[in-house]
Amino acid sequence: MLFAIIDAIVEWVKRNPLTCILLVMVAVFAPSLFGAIFIGIGIVALLLLAIPIFGIFKLRRMSKKMEEQGSQQQGFGGFGGFSQQSRTQQRPQNEGEVKVYTTEEPKEKRVSDKVGDYIDFEEVKDK
Repeated sequence: MLFAIIDAIVEWVKRNPLTCILLVMVAVFAPSLFGAIFIGIGIVALLLLAIPIFGIFKLRRMSKKMEEQGSQQQGFGGFGGFSQQSRTQQRPQNEGEVKVYTTEEPKEKRVSDKVGDYIDFEEVKDK
């Protein structure tokens, strides 16, 4: 494991010689700047590791919350474990029934009723 890390570092140095020389010069001539750059790189690396981990925990929390909401709505212990027959007996489904809910009040007209003409038309299909 240690040899693999050392080999990776050596390969990186071989591919980026100018960057390595620049980093060595900064470390020698401006150690405080090198320390700030090193700390900055460390913070970025930690953030890159922490963001996916935070996302995983957030997704798990959301899935548990959705599962709890589903079990509360259905009145059963969870999503699985009951048959199609018990689901249809729980809530009858009327085929073709449509429910429309309004989410906000209709907005006020921007143009007055006196503007423009109303044309009543009828669509006629050609034979």
